[in-house]
Amino acid sequence: MVIQSNQNRLERRLGELSTLNRILEVLNSEADFERALETALHELVELLGLSTGWVFLTRMEPGDAHQGGFSLAGFAGLPPALDRGEQACLREAGCDCQWLFKKGRLDKGVNIVECSRLESAEGDKGGLEVHASVPILAEPGPVGILNLASPGPDPFDPETLEFLTAVGRALGLAFKRARLQEQRTREREALATLEERARLAREMHDSVAQLLFAADLSLRVAREGPNEQRETALERSALLVGSALDELRGLVELLRPADLSQGLEAALCRLAERVSGSVRVHFESPAYGIPVAWFRRAKRGEELAEALYRIAQEGVHNALKHAKAKNIWIRIEKKPKLVRLRVEDDGKGLPPRFSRGLGLLSLEERAKSLQGTLRLGNRPGGGAKLEVAFPIPDKD
Repeated sequence: MVIQSNQNRLERRLGELSTLNRILEVLNSEADFERALETALHELVELLGLSTGWVFLTRMEPGDAHQGGFSLAGFAGLPPALDRGEQACLREAGCDCQWLFKKGRLDKGVNIVECSRLESAEGDKGGLEVHASVPILAEPGPVGILNLASPGPDPFDPETLEFLTAVGRALGLAFKRARLQEQRTREREALATLEERARLAREMHDSVAQLLFAADLSLRVAREGPNEQRETALERSALLVGSALDELRGLVELLRPADLSQGLEAALCRLAERVSGSVRVHFESPAYGIPVAWFRRAKRGEELAEALYRIAQEGVHNALKHAKAKNIWIRIEKKPKLVRLRVEDDGKGLPPRFSRGLGLLSLEERAKSLQGTLRLGNRPGGGAKLEVAFPIPDKD
């Protein structure tokens, strides 16, 4: 009997390790914490043979969590009584596990035998009477609550609660890692913004200011020089001022806030209209287009729309400044698995060797922050092509 008991205990531990390993695989494979959390919850419910689970995350930072409110971050297998009204029973008011959390008394997995939410829920509860509440622990404090349940009155045994506490710690580590990654991304974006401002200031000095200085010299010749030189000097001044205006127009366009209130396609169309002058800028998209609401529904959709717009801005600016093109094309399309943007021109193309300036490096960093890929090369028919592709962040 002792041998059999030890064997059963070993098999149980091996099963728990296998389950924990699977949860860690899920958490490591997904950069977005809340998406990884919901996937891990479904896996946990299935692997442990449970029926239901839901997760609350505090709205406060770790360390201040005991004072914060909660949001429903994920759920799996909810019975009708808990799923009714977009999970209103779980989203509204408080409950016993949240009370314990706020009082600092939820530091390991516990059985909630008389759940206030289950008691007050109306309708089919799927036989749920008891649930386990497990803190999601991250330094320097808890950040959420994992709740798990199965039909019947039997509470979870101490060994299961101990295992679930370890799962809560794993979720806490994933939370902390995601927050650190978000912080690094914000820091990189802030640094990229400062570098972009410095680059624009240099371009203002190196291009617009120099052109205007040369135009001023030509105007002095026209005003003070011999009569036979005045007409040539005036023509040269006009050309220099025109070039300075083109440069300034491009720089102003880069500084313009992204107005995406009417959708990305409308914003790109306005961009094409505003910068068309000596160079014709064409905007093209498939006939079906990308619905405005799609970016609002998609995970990080607004960030994705702005990234696409900023990349188009920079691509057009580079083509205006360097390509000596007659035409620039902005093309955007949405495929089942990605969104792709191309900026092409019919200018002189890229030299065999070219260095990536701050502008291009900034674009690459922006694309990378949203798991996108950016490529710059020559166009088969002549000219240059900038292409960026982002994976679809959520189902439509």
